[in-house]
Amino acid sequence: MNINTDEIKWFVEQHIKEVKTIHSVSAPLHLSYDTLRKSFLRKERIPLADYIVQRKIQAMKDLLVMADHPCFFVCYEYGYREDTGAKVFKRNTGMTMLEYKRWYKENGGNMLRGLGPKDIS
Repeated sequence: MNINTDEIKWFVEQHIKEVKTIHSVSAPLHLSYDTLRKSFLRKERIPLADYIVQRKIQAMKDLLVMADHPCFFVCYEYGYREDTGAKVFKRNTGMTMLEYKRWYKENGGNMLRGLGPKDIS
């Protein structure tokens, strides 16, 4: 089966708040879980589950700096409990959400979207 990964990525982007697992992508698209998982990895060289997390983290970063919402709200908005969202955010960015907000206020206005201290040499 030939799966168009651009369509999968578009679906994830359009439903980023609801998408939590590969199943939450495969079911509405009427695709087999295993076929989707394997095809996405083969074509994109990243597991779909990791791609979903990366897109959620980027969306969380954007919301953190565009609005003055508390961190727990940002976590819930993207389908995480506060403690889980905070751990996932820190694991993927190297800083807490509050640290990211402060860092962005100090440096982010003229930085490229999505970069953080981990990304800058």
